[in-house]
Amino acid sequence: MIHTLRPLLYTGLILLTFLLAGCSGTPTRQLVSDVSMIKVGETGRQEVLDLMGEPDMTRMVTDTVEEWVYYEEDKAFMQGVPLVGGAFDSDGYNMVVITLSGDTVATCRYSGYEEDEFDWQDDYSWQETEEK
Repeated sequence: MIHTLRPLLYTGLILLTFLLAGCSGTPTRQLVSDVSMIKVGETGRQEVLDLMGEPDMTRMVTDTVEEWVYYEEDKAFMQGVPLVGGAFDSDGYNMVVITLSGDTVATCRYSGYEEDEFDWQDDYSWQETEEK
């Protein structure tokens, strides 16, 4: 009896391994909650790095003003499925732009949008006119 269950047990272990491998991954930033901890005029450069990590993009605006950009994709539920997740599009995007003047946060702006937010632009039926 045990010999007949062995293939089923091995198949179950292999399936469990794939499922657990799909759960492991790089930790995701939570831009909305992280950015709420930043206070303009009070939070310093090192505190931003501690809260948000390294920025995805930086640029010098002037000699003393630097801009940091943090970007994250809102992954759709199906994007987390092993092997087939790459076939699905994201639900939207979040972005935080932080301006540092010297070593202190001068501005902090959060923006986000959903993937289908601009779908209304594809509906031009209300603009149709008759040609003469």
